[in-house]
Amino acid sequence: MNRRRAPFTALPAALALILGACTGAASPSPAAPSTPASPSPSGAAASPSASPITAPTSLITPGTVTDCVDIEYPPMEMFPSTSVTDPNQAVGFDVEAAKAVAAAWKLPLTVKNVGFDALIPDLAAGRCDIVWTALYISDARLKVADAVPYMATGWVVMVPAGNPKGIKTKDDLCGKKVSIQTGGQVEIEIKTASAACTAAGKAAITIAGYPKVPDEFQQIVLNRVDAVWETDSAVLNFQFTNPGKYENAFAFPKDRTYGVYFGKNKTDVKTALQAALLSLKGDGTLANLATKYKIDPASLDAIK
Repeated sequence: MNRRRAPFTALPAALALILGACTGAASPSPAAPSTPASPSPSGAAASPSASPITAPTSLITPGTVTDCVDIEYPPMEMFPSTSVTDPNQAVGFDVEAAKAVAAAWKLPLTVKNVGFDALIPDLAAGRCDIVWTALYISDARLKVADAVPYMATGWVVMVPAGNPKGIKTKDDLCGKKVSIQTGGQVEIEIKTASAACTAAGKAAITIAGYPKVPDEFQQIVLNRVDAVWETDSAVLNFQFTNPGKYENAFAFPKDRTYGVYFGKNKTDVKTALQAALLSLKGDGTLANLATKYKIDPASLDAIK
C-alpha cells in the first residue's frame, strides 16, 4: 500500500472511525514466540547504548502482545499461500520482526488481520497493543497514537520493461494513466502532481485508484495503466516475482520512515520497543530478515 504505506488523508475521518468504535477482526489464539534469527556478520550495526529489554506492562491482554496487521502487502506482511487464512501463520518482514520482538520480551504474539482503514482506530480503541504493518510515521497519525521508527523507505514509479512511454520524472506523468492505492499519501501526492500538470498547460494525470495493492499492480499487468506509483519495498517484491517484465522509471528520495505504532503516552511500550529493536538490529536478526525479503539492510538505520 501507499499507506504504507500512507498516512491518514484526513484526521477528522480517522477520529470519526475511532468514535464509531470500528470492529476489528477476531483475535485468534496466541502463537508461540519465534526464535530470533542467528546473527549475521554483515548488515548488523552494533548497538551503542542498548537498554535492558523488559516487556511492557500495559498490554490489553496480560502476558500476550496483540499486533494489528493488514496482511496484504508483500514482502512486509502476507500469507504463505492462498490456502492459509490464520493471521498467526502470516509471514513477511513486519510479522516476523514483531515475533522476534515479542520473543525478546519473552511473550507470545497474537496477530489480528485488520483492514487498513481500521488499523489506527482499533489501536486507539484498545483492540491491539501495537500496529506493525508498514505504516509511514505521519503527523496526522501521531495526533492519535505514538510510534517508533524501524525502516526508511520511499516511493518508486514502475513501468513496463523498456519504459515505452519514456517516463523519467514526475513531470512525465502528465497525460499518463497511473495506478495507485487510495486512501493515503500517494493519493495526495499524485493529485498535487496532476494539478501542477494542468497549471502548466499540460494534460492531467489519469489516476486509477484501488483500495488494495494487488489490484493496483494488476492494472499494469493488464496494460490498463502506463505506470504504478508505490513504495520501494512493494515494487521490488513485485519485480522479483515478475522477473524481466517491469522496471523503475524513477525513484523519489528515500525520506519516509515506517513506524511501529502503539497507544498514546504508553511509555512502557515505547521503552520496550526501542530496547528490543536496538538489540535485534545489533545482533543481526533484523538484517537477516531484511535480506531474506530482498530489503536493503541499510534501511534499518532508521532504528536509533
